[in-house]
Amino acid sequence: MADNDSTPASTPAATTSAAKTESLGYILVVRHAFGDYQVGEEITDTATIKEVLEGEQAIYVIKRAA
Repeated sequence: MADNDSTPASTPAATTSAAKTESLGYILVVRHAFGDYQVGEEITDTATIKEVLEGEQAIYVIKRAA
């Protein structure tokens, strides 16, 4: 019984982590070098993606399906 109780508890946590990582459904690919990013580099961090898109650097990237 203890094994059955612990398995469902870990499954939702894993699902929640995966959902946060893939919540946007896209990544950014650098078209023109800026800051520390080089052409072709992929930006996958959700917070960084939002920061780039809200700033002046948005013109240097394109969205690509994740």
